[in-house]
Amino acid sequence: MNKIYKVMTTAALTTGLLLSGAAWGMKPATVEAEAKIPAVQSNATQKAGKTAGITQEGITLEMNEALYDGNYIRLTLERSGKGLVGGITDSTFDEKIQDVILEKGAIKNIDVFINDKSIFEYGGGELGKRPSLSWEPGSTPDTFHIKLTDPSWLGGQEFAFPDKFKLTAEVTLEGVEQPYMFDLPMQKTADKPIVLKPNVTKKSGKVTLYLSKMNLTSTSSRVQLIEKGYESGKPSDLMYEFVDDQGNELDFLSGFGTDENNKDGDMYHDYVLSPLGKDAKSITLRVFKPEFKEPGATSGAYKLDENGNIVKHYIKELEMTVNVK
Repeated sequence: MNKIYKVMTTAALTTGLLLSGAAWGMKPATVEAEAKIPAVQSNATQKAGKTAGITQEGITLEMNEALYDGNYIRLTLERSGKGLVGGITDSTFDEKIQDVILEKGAIKNIDVFINDKSIFEYGGGELGKRPSLSWEPGSTPDTFHIKLTDPSWLGGQEFAFPDKFKLTAEVTLEGVEQPYMFDLPMQKTADKPIVLKPNVTKKSGKVTLYLSKMNLTSTSSRVQLIEKGYESGKPSDLMYEFVDDQGNELDFLSGFGTDENNKDGDMYHDYVLSPLGKDAKSITLRVFKPEFKEPGATSGAYKLDENGNIVKHYIKELEMTVNVK
């Protein structure tokens, strides 16, 4: 099948945009979600020393945190310098020249290397076979997070991050000729995760949803969903929410899905979510279809309620609850 890719961001969900495709990724840009993640959990978080700061052309980048909890990698960097305009992740689109405009010191490009090999080279460079990369604003205009997830939960025998490896982050800023290079020895936390294989299956109409596995750590929750029976070549019209038994909705830290890594054409979803609270005893998956602004449409802008939230039509037959304690 022809490969058409869908990238779905939190900004797109907020404004009610929908892009179509056979493989999709989610790049949330919410500072609030990050605020809920513990900054330090045992040895899950490695603190980069003062020597990690690199200064070029009057702009300094410093690596403040490197987290690898077995579910995903999160790096936190901070910028400093004089005369900087706007945040490090800011950009504007110029309609006249049809291009993105960046102020000096804003992120222009990021590449990451695992044991000296670019993540874009893994899996032949195919989107669903190589590690996913995203970045988003931090708690201040001068901080940002780089996030990486391996494709090992997307069906097939795809690349998984080793327990221990060298990571190199290459960050290019607008107006600075040379990229900033950070070499980090990464090691998966020794904290013991909660590993679950719920093997729960629910069906509604032609669609069968299979909750295959979950990996819960003190810093994130990872979930694999397999969706069978959707029309091949078209995007799934299902969306998901995860809520604990205390009524707290888990935030999406990253997400990716593809139907290209298995012979049956099933859609494999890999979600990394915020961690469960210490008192949580279960997690519930709620499935819904969003309503579109134009009646009868299957793509385009979402219909929003009076609070600016997407109008959702829940499918109770597909709802699942998994005990974690």
